Amino acid sequence: MVSLSEDPKYGFAIGRIRALEPVLMDRTRYERFIRARSGEDFAAALAETAYARFLEGGTAGVAQAFESAAAENSAFFSAYALDDWLVRLFRLPEAFRRLKTAIKDALANGRTAVVIPAGLGPTQEGLPVADTVAEAVSAFADNQDPAAADVTVDRLMQGAQLQVASPSGFVTGYLARHADIENLRTLVRLKAKAGSGEGLAGEMKTAFLPGGELTLASLVAAMPEPWPAVMDLLAKAPPYGAGSEAFREYLEQGHAAVADKRSYARMERLGREMELRYLRQTRYATFGHEPLVTFFLLRENELRNLRLLYAARLAGLTDEETQDLVAYVD
Repeated sequence: MVSLSEDPKYGFAIGRIRALEPVLMDRTRYERFIRARSGEDFAAALAETAYARFLEGGTAGVAQAFESAAAENSAFFSAYALDDWLVRLFRLPEAFRRLKTAIKDALANGRTAVVIPAGLGPTQEGLPVADTVAEAVSAFADNQDPAAADVTVDRLMQGAQLQVASPSGFVTGYLARHADIENLRTLVRLKAKAGSGEGLAGEMKTAFLPGGELTLASLVAAMPEPWPAVMDLLAKAPPYGAGSEAFREYLEQGHAAVADKRSYARMERLGREMELRYLRQTRYATFGHEPLVTFFLLRENELRNLRLLYAARLAGLTDEETQDLVAYVD
């Protein structure tokens, strides 16, 4: 349990949040979307929820409803975030999304010069933005894979978020959990690839997100090992291993996905649920910024679930496959 700030100036915001929390989706409501047989069924189910006020035009309006709901969530957060660092923190993801778009646009048109978006200037938060852009362009030039540019920018964003969130042990703890989950997913993905140990270790270094419990050295050391040894190293807490027992089921699902050549959806869902469990420790807080952060991220997770469910329904996935897309904890 992380020590919470208990900042009294957030008392009114928490009152608003507690009043809105019952509107968040529960398992029963998600089941209604999982059982939808078509896009029209999905839109009808959405019209029975708080999202109805955003829905216009039936199925044709579903995507726009999600965009409107996301904008409302961001506006709510901005209205009640009373610390400048908190506002800056949650503006960073959008700034970095624009940076990724700018890099990909430049690369698609054969340019190496990238226009850095507003909010990410060379001195913003002391970030090495120009160096990262150059590294992303170089990574793309090596293998023509846009994902190589993405992971380079993701690493910079993680560092920026950790720096801005330094006043909050709760938020830095959340970012640390996210880093561990993403780094373990990278490990699983790389173990599924054919290639030299040196080359895969280089990819791990490029994609590694800082701030977590797991070190780059421990992940690189685990990569060439058989799965039982990986579990021993990364799914046991020190002094018996380098990680945590909490990572065991996550890694087991990753191993199963590699072995059976099946989807990584279950592993990804479990990772998101690990993050949600971390956030749930604020449910009884009476003051502080932490419940506001949690509510914002729970709404973001809900929107991600709904977008995935809608795409799954349009793609004709089975109910079992669709179920694995929903990250939710009580």
